[in-house]
Amino acid sequence: MQFEDTRMAFKSMLSQTKTILQTIWDNLSESINQIYDCIEKDNDQKNSKILEIDQTQMWLDQEIKDFIQKMNEGIIKIKSLYKTQTKEWKILDGHSNSVLSVCFSPDGNTLASGSKDESIRLWDVKTGQQKAQLDGHDSLVLSVCFSPDGTTIASGSYDKTIRLWDVSTGQQKAQLNGHNNCINSVCFSPDGTILASGSSDKSILLWDVKTGQQKAQLDGHENLVLSVRFSSDSTILASGSYDNSIRLWDVSTGQQKAQFDGHSNPVWSVCFSPDDNILASGCGDNSVCLWDVKTGEQKAKLDGHSGTVNSVCFSPDGTILISASDSSIYFWNVKTGQLKAKLDGHENDVQSVCFSPDGNSLASSSDDNSIRLWRAELEKMN
Repeated sequence: MQFEDTRMAFKSMLSQTKTILQTIWDNLSESINQIYDCIEKDNDQKNSKILEIDQTQMWLDQEIKDFIQKMNEGIIKIKSLYKTQTKEWKILDGHSNSVLSVCFSPDGNTLASGSKDESIRLWDVKTGQQKAQLDGHDSLVLSVCFSPDGTTIASGSYDKTIRLWDVSTGQQKAQLNGHNNCINSVCFSPDGTILASGSSDKSILLWDVKTGQQKAQLDGHENLVLSVRFSSDSTILASGSYDNSIRLWDVSTGQQKAQFDGHSNPVWSVCFSPDDNILASGCGDNSVCLWDVKTGEQKAKLDGHSGTVNSVCFSPDGTILISASDSSIYFWNVKTGQLKAKLDGHENDVQSVCFSPDGNSLASSSDDNSIRLWRAELEKMN
């Protein structure tokens, strides 16, 4: 309904533009003819013609001003129709460098963030106030993730380590060493037993959350592993890589199940739909792709971004997909593939987006050093 309203408003604006411009052109042509006529007349006739020209000029001046005003009103109307579904709620400031990753706690009350300033911060979603700062990494924090029970945060860093943190105390519980390059992505399995990590060493490691021991190493990617995500039943792991491919892995055996090729640039983000039937991927070729998990078929390619798609995330009900690129956040209807809304507010590239567990809000983090919380009215987008 929103895009139909926008289409009609744009059509109306074009129709008015055509009519006004035609009228202006007709009167301008008449003025030019009057000037040519004036050249051939005597002085009295010239004075009369000049008066007519002056009157036409005043009319043109007013008509052009009215035209510009109507165009501005039309553009404002279209923009208002385009942005009715979401509203910036809070801006969380505190990090001193780019915020690379954000993640809601399972209860939706706390937001975790990881930054280039080497810190992890916990925020009270309701108040927007910082609750804690977790320090320990020696370099950029590239990825953060809450455990399903909300008691632990995992973080992956450019310092080649994974750290586990106690949410209640803010203290480090464990440090997991195994990768020989930076950790770009960490993700807990929904059953809470396994932590997956994707690294620039081209490997994926699976860790036993209880013991902190490495369970398996998944090799196959030919370049940096940029993103890892579990299916909702914890049996499949998806990974996106700088080698332009997406791979699916059997968690129990550590074997590769499938490979999806179609992107022409690195795959920066992957995410399963809540029912595990669709995998979304965000890519450096400025596109988002939707894949049938069972068949590997590309169901849709969503174009509209003007830069690398850094992050993708499904709404909890699976009807909307959000994607981040440049300084904007895009909302896509999963069923139709239509762009439903676009959020602007950040002053630099958006690096991470995620929905709250209830789907009523979302968080975004950016190279502008800020985190923004937005209210989402998803029922108006379907």
